[in-house]
Amino acid sequence: MDCEGRWELIAWTDNYITGNPGIDSDHRRLLALFNEFSTAVNAGQGDGAVRRILDDLIEYTQYHFSREERLMQESHYPDYERHKKMHDTFTRQIADAGYHLAVGSDLSAFLLSLLAKWLGGHILSADRKFGIFLVGEGTPGSSVPGP
Repeated sequence: MDCEGRWELIAWTDNYITGNPGIDSDHRRLLALFNEFSTAVNAGQGDGAVRRILDDLIEYTQYHFSREERLMQESHYPDYERHKKMHDTFTRQIADAGYHLAVGSDLSAFLLSLLAKWLGGHILSADRKFGIFLVGEGTPGSSVPGP
């Protein structure tokens, strides 16, 4: 949040690259949806508009998690169970909070904070770790740049 109480947008940087083009494409889309959600809340758009964007974000997140988890299973990723639990917890939190969403409420702030922390933290740690695993396994098209 900036000094005027507005939510800042998240810019894509190379630090978010996992090395898998499909996962990276999904992450770019998730950041774009987060930014769209933040912009709508900052602009004070009505509940209906904000709710539609949040629904799109939740739906795309579920698609991404399914795709990422399938790749983890196919590559026999040893940390799959722990990673899936993170996905399940986040999905439950965002769905519960989204169910009670009221624009301009503390819940909007909670959702934005949760999303920002998740997108930044999870991609930069857990998903990059998975990307490094994929590169080590020789998964076609995977390469992770250095920090």
